[in-house]
Amino acid sequence: MDSYSFAELSVGMTSKRSYLFSEQRVETFSSLVEDKAPVHVDESFAIGQGFEGRIVHGLFVQAIVSGMLGNEIPGPESVINSISMKMHRPVLIGQLVNYQVEITAVTPSVAAVSLSFSGMVDEMIVMSGKALCSFL
Repeated sequence: MDSYSFAELSVGMTSKRSYLFSEQRVETFSSLVEDKAPVHVDESFAIGQGFEGRIVHGLFVQAIVSGMLGNEIPGPESVINSISMKMHRPVLIGQLVNYQVEITAVTPSVAAVSLSFSGMVDEMIVMSGKALCSFL
């Protein structure tokens, strides 16, 4: 993992990561945030609602991006000011999501970085969004 100074960041820089949403990880997240909605914990209920199986919490899917922003780009010398996300399709337990974060703007006057991000499963977009981070 590389760490960048603000001066080293530029438009077009990207970071990529893959994350497997295993049953154990989803159960741990569910317990941590106390979200035991049936679409996340009850296979029969989720299928009855039209899903192929239990689905991963949308905020868990987004949380991986938080780790990328804080550890990769823009990195550990930054904080998230705002983040917005759209879920395009559900992520099922057991699926591997391939993430990409890209710098879309660097604003030196306020030491801020704008980024876009997305997550894909089998070449299909499952989530996307934007973030604004500032350097400490």
